[in-house]
Amino acid sequence: MEYGLNYWIDNKSKLLSQYDKLYKKNEKLLSLLTKKFEAILIGSGCNAQVKGRVKSFEALYRKLLTRCQNGIIEKPFDVITDIIGIRIVVPFLEDLENVEKLLKNNFMIEETEYKSRELSIREFGYDSIHIQIKLPDEIANKIRNSKDMKIEIQLRTILQDAWAEVEHELIYKTSIDKVEDTIRRKMIAVNATLSLGDTIFQEIREYQRKRYRDIQDRHKKLMDKVSTIPEKMEKMKVPIDIIANDKSNEAIREEPKKHQPLSLNQSGDKHGLNDLLVEAMNAHLENRLADAIELYTQLILVSPNHYIYNHRGLVYFTLSEYDKAINDFTTAIQMAPKDTRVYTNRGLTYRMLKKYDASLRDFNKSLELNPLWPDTFYGRSLTYYDLGDIKHALEDCDKAISIKPDFKQAVRFKQFILNQQMT
Repeated sequence: MEYGLNYWIDNKSKLLSQYDKLYKKNEKLLSLLTKKFEAILIGSGCNAQVKGRVKSFEALYRKLLTRCQNGIIEKPFDVITDIIGIRIVVPFLEDLENVEKLLKNNFMIEETEYKSRELSIREFGYDSIHIQIKLPDEIANKIRNSKDMKIEIQLRTILQDAWAEVEHELIYKTSIDKVEDTIRRKMIAVNATLSLGDTIFQEIREYQRKRYRDIQDRHKKLMDKVSTIPEKMEKMKVPIDIIANDKSNEAIREEPKKHQPLSLNQSGDKHGLNDLLVEAMNAHLENRLADAIELYTQLILVSPNHYIYNHRGLVYFTLSEYDKAINDFTTAIQMAPKDTRVYTNRGLTYRMLKKYDASLRDFNKSLELNPLWPDTFYGRSLTYYDLGDIKHALEDCDKAISIKPDFKQAVRFKQFILNQQMT
């Protein structure tokens, strides 16, 4: 018997009967597979969404008739491998590679297909990774007659998925045989825009990741600076005032680069101000502190706000110019009296000047505004220690660690106090 195109046109009802008999089994398989994929992706670090579907009968039938034009198909349910389809949609391009590696580590891969590589420069279509896997034994053993099934997985970004869905409605589901040139050009333009969007989103993600690492590094240096006082006191057996004025760990005070002052026109240009702010923050993060002060000062002259005063205060703190830091933090508080971070920064600075009452007052105000800020508990713990109040120092240290378990300076300081108590 010839199982060609004419056979399946004449026997559509027979195929439908087979489809209906297998549908419940396929639904069960889809449910088990979806749960397995979700479990694997939980530890991947990407916010992936798993979608699944059992191919509708009409979609299956159309695909069978198309395939039959190229040859005989005796067993459609074995030949058409995307009857059960899983789609994994991720936010960023880098996630595609990570998820692909996860799949290769957890499943037996039969075939991998990169759709964009099949298109010529004059063609449009969606970018997608199609991976065909063998049904895992742990699932196949639960469902009869499913041991040799193949499952198709599609990996896409959110933008790739959006393109595929809309393109499917506009092109694939229409009865138009050939896409008109005007429509084709528009589709190519949209496709290029979405592809560029994916690239830009990835670049922004990488920039944010670097910025986060830089900020974490700056935070570590700040905490290390305020953490060294009691440890140096113990190791060197010298008075606190000598250590508070020790500038051996200061950043080298290089001559600032000459920056072009903002003109009156630039001062009203939001883009010019934003560029200058980015430049100032980069100088701060890169430890070019003299440059950072000059740039923050330019910004204050043309567009003063509490955010910039706070940042310039942090630079002065790093340089151990505590009086100047206090002045900037105080101005920032006057401009934004509910910013808990500035009270904490000023509290840390007062402590370095041994103005403990003022330091505790700022820490208490900071915690009144935000009782979940670990830096504040840590700063107050250090201040209590300086005052000889070990009980409250340990309590605040414990609170800082409870809120932020990986707070290394607080963990180290707590151990330092406990070791002291044992000697």
